[in-house]
Amino acid sequence: MSLSLSFDELLRYTTGEREKWRTWLGAHPAALDAPVQPGGRLPTVGKLIDHIFFAERRILQRLTDAPLSPSTGLTGNNAPPLFDYGASVRRELEQYVADLDVDVADEIRSFEMGEQRLAMTARKLLFHVLIHEIRHWAQITLAVRLAGFEPPGDHDLVFSPALR
Repeated sequence: MSLSLSFDELLRYTTGEREKWRTWLGAHPAALDAPVQPGGRLPTVGKLIDHIFFAERRILQRLTDAPLSPSTGLTGNNAPPLFDYGASVRRELEQYVADLDVDVADEIRSFEMGEQRLAMTARKLLFHVLIHEIRHWAQITLAVRLAGFEPPGDHDLVFSPALR
């Protein structure tokens, strides 16, 4: 048996998660300062959210052969501009995918990521960015719980209207 999950379904799921967090963090702005990795590269929830959106931007830049941005330019401690940035990047990603030819999506390309050069398809990189985001929302859920907050709603895929 062959089952599949479409990119659009996973995209709708992650977009729904973003909306839950956007609303919740608007009501609980102090949670942006909850520790995630004290002393590390992504020390707070806000910095980790900035990383999620920035990673999506850079993946999109890699896919379109655009110059890579050095940062979002945001602090990670103010939810509205952070989520506005994420929404802007998401709209660009959706347009890229809508315009992407299936044959082009399956061509193996070379991408520089950090100190490595990796060969993969655009399809793999697009799915990676959504799975990357899902993993980090789980970290954020744990971080806000450990900081004494009750995170928003149910996050498992079974509760999402993105799939039947």
